[in-house]
Amino acid sequence: MKKMATWALAFVFALSFALPHGLVSAQSSAMKFIVDGVEVKGYEQPFMSQDQVLIPVEDLFTEAGYKVSKDKSGKVNVTNTHLTVDFNAAAHSIAVNGKKADTEFPLTLKNAGNYVSGEFLSQLEGFKVEVSEDQKTVNITTNRVQDVDAFFEKMLAAELTSYSSKMTLDQKMESSLEAEAIDMLMDIEMNVIQDPIAMYMLSKMTMNLEGEEMEDVSETYFTKDGYFQKIGDKWVKFDDALTDGLLQASVAQADPLAQLELTKKFTKGVHIFEYDDVYVMTQTLTNEEFGEMMEEAMSLLTGLLPAELTGGSTVDDSIVSENEDAAIEAEEVAVDVAEDATEEDAVEEDATDEATEEDAVEEDATDEATEEEGIENIFDDLAINIEEYYVVTTIDKKTLFPLDTKGTTHMTMGVDEDTISIKQTIAGTFSNFNKVNEITIPADVIKNAISMEEYMKELELEFGEAESAEK
Repeated sequence: MKKMATWALAFVFALSFALPHGLVSAQSSAMKFIVDGVEVKGYEQPFMSQDQVLIPVEDLFTEAGYKVSKDKSGKVNVTNTHLTVDFNAAAHSIAVNGKKADTEFPLTLKNAGNYVSGEFLSQLEGFKVEVSEDQKTVNITTNRVQDVDAFFEKMLAAELTSYSSKMTLDQKMESSLEAEAIDMLMDIEMNVIQDPIAMYMLSKMTMNLEGEEMEDVSETYFTKDGYFQKIGDKWVKFDDALTDGLLQASVAQADPLAQLELTKKFTKGVHIFEYDDVYVMTQTLTNEEFGEMMEEAMSLLTGLLPAELTGGSTVDDSIVSENEDAAIEAEEVAVDVAEDATEEDAVEEDATDEATEEDAVEEDATDEATEEEGIENIFDDLAINIEEYYVVTTIDKKTLFPLDTKGTTHMTMGVDEDTISIKQTIAGTFSNFNKVNEITIPADVIKNAISMEEYMKELELEFGEAESAEK
């Protein structure tokens, strides 16, 4: 009997921790849960207690477009970087942007989930809570932009002709075959002009490889006069064919309509929050969306990459030229014959020419498809998996120019028997809007630059000498 009483007291004691702090435990049935017009269904649902609506934390902020994370101790963090809320059940506290709130937490642990009151939620910037008269529905509206496509149209139409930027990329790469990780820190400064496309970039890279720290500083000029990069102590000029391709790709990227059509396809993970002076745009990316994005990128890369990378034809240009000359001569002969031929013969010849043209079009289409398949195989072989992708950009509300961006990404990939993990944190700022008037490649850079072919030959020579010295 004493043992049963002891168990009963223990049960009552444990149950007391599950009751709402500062609220009576009387609860009504679950309510209909709507966030920005979308009904949220799940195991945890809002309910009324003492004329207060209690709302499940994780389901609410996930549907509202926030990044939601929970650690082993049960602490819940929700953020869009502009607004960050930390829910700590063990400490019975809530912190908003680092400052402790008056509301005690958790209000309840019903269904093992954490709930907050509608009163507290209404005090947060960007949230409005309404309970229906019959107390069967709770409507929560946020400050999210509802028409994302229309917002992108306005943003892409903004007259941004030039800008400067500073970016920091911190990367950690780990391999299943290597004991030590490779750490890399890159600082980049850029000046960019949109039309005609021009860029100057100064980058500093620090890398820790097998306990040895290496540092490299590089400069790059990219204008209609060519693509020049300083590698070590030498300036190298990239091939004009590659430069033309890069310029074409850059022009396509700068085209608002082309950008909009591409962006519209990947807005599922985009949320844009409106505040007094800025918009905050967050973006996530799934494996499926990453795959679709790669497919879209294929069409841009096709024709710009070397044939051996894209899987396309590697026929010598001189042979192609000879074939073209022969085709022209054959066409001239055909014209002479056609002048003396009967009308019936001319019709048959036209039909033959049309068939030949159709064959040529089909052949071009086949070549392009082959190139796309070649690039696609490269990504398929890597077996890329997106573990995390979360990028946030702050946008000036008046000009719609980007002010800063930050993000975290984590992807894994398989290469043969090796599994590689790459984690990155990115942070950048934008400034000097429409004030970069000209980017000119210095005369001494153009004069002293060597070709990529010459540079590769020098590398081969140095490598050969190093191998000989080892032997």
